[in-house]
Amino acid sequence: MAASFLLLLTSVGLFLSAQAQDCSSPVGGDNMGLKGNDILLQSFPDGTKVTFACDVGYVTAGGSASITCTAGDWSSLRMTCKRKQCGAFEDVPNGNVDYSQGNEFGDKLTVTCKPGYNLVGNPNILCGNEGWMGRPPVCEVMYCHPPKTPTIGSFYPVKEEYEYREVIVFSCPDTFTLNGSKSLSCSESGVFSPAVPECVQIDCKEPVVEFGHWDSGSRGPYTYKATVTFKCDKGYRMTNSATIICGINELWEPALPKCEAVPADKTTTTKSPESTTKPTAAPDPNGGKRLYTGLGVAFAAIALVAIAGGLWRCGFLKRLMKKTGSGRGDACAVPTEEDEVALGKLDGAAGP
Repeated sequence: MAASFLLLLTSVGLFLSAQAQDCSSPVGGDNMGLKGNDILLQSFPDGTKVTFACDVGYVTAGGSASITCTAGDWSSLRMTCKRKQCGAFEDVPNGNVDYSQGNEFGDKLTVTCKPGYNLVGNPNILCGNEGWMGRPPVCEVMYCHPPKTPTIGSFYPVKEEYEYREVIVFSCPDTFTLNGSKSLSCSESGVFSPAVPECVQIDCKEPVVEFGHWDSGSRGPYTYKATVTFKCDKGYRMTNSATIICGINELWEPALPKCEAVPADKTTTTKSPESTTKPTAAPDPNGGKRLYTGLGVAFAAIALVAIAGGLWRCGFLKRLMKKTGSGRGDACAVPTEEDEVALGKLDGAAGP
């Protein structure tokens, strides 16, 4: 009986000893720790309840934060922690905010300025437990110093300094041409762009085109953008642009035209088939001329015969007058009726 009672007491003692076993310091999840002074204890009596809290920069994502020590073991911890979010950063005038890393605890953003602006301040801002840490930087507009005053010409407006994108305009006096851009702008690098122009005098040489001549346009002297149009001489043709312009480099643009001789036409002779018909003689184009020539010769012969007959008659009358002793009149004058009768008698007497 006594032995049985002793065994019972021993069993109860062992049971009570097992029920009253302490727990070691519990281990929580990621990014959390014991809350309060519990973090300093190494063991916890049976029945002890402890609470966890998320680390700095983290917040609970749900679940119970407390666990209990029971017979040397801790109950399951349900709570999880996540990083805090800092949200959007404040606007930076004339700047851009880069969230390439994110906007949660431990992330870093970068501020950059737009072209033509300088950043003043820290461009990198860290997301902390209380939000974005640090003052935002400032983007200040850039300035350009005035360009060097040209030897010839001027620009306006004239100021001590010019803001980004501010424009100045150059001009040249009469008889000069502006070589370069008329307008310059204050660039993002703090200097005016493009390069400062020059005022130059342009004088292109007299254009000479072989086998060609001036047709229209300017006459010398030839200043910038003077235009001349050429025309080729007769028998020649133009092989490129007929119109040229005096360029800023004092050269004609495009190149001077060229006049090339027009090649002679090559005609092709086709041999006609032979004909078996006897050709008819073509009328003589000089036939009429020969006819008139023949008539002229005939009239000339008649005239000579008449003259010869007249001379013979005149001589005969002289002989007659000598024989009859008549000295009246001129023997070669027109004969009278009496002379004609006498002449007839003489002709009869002189007959055979």
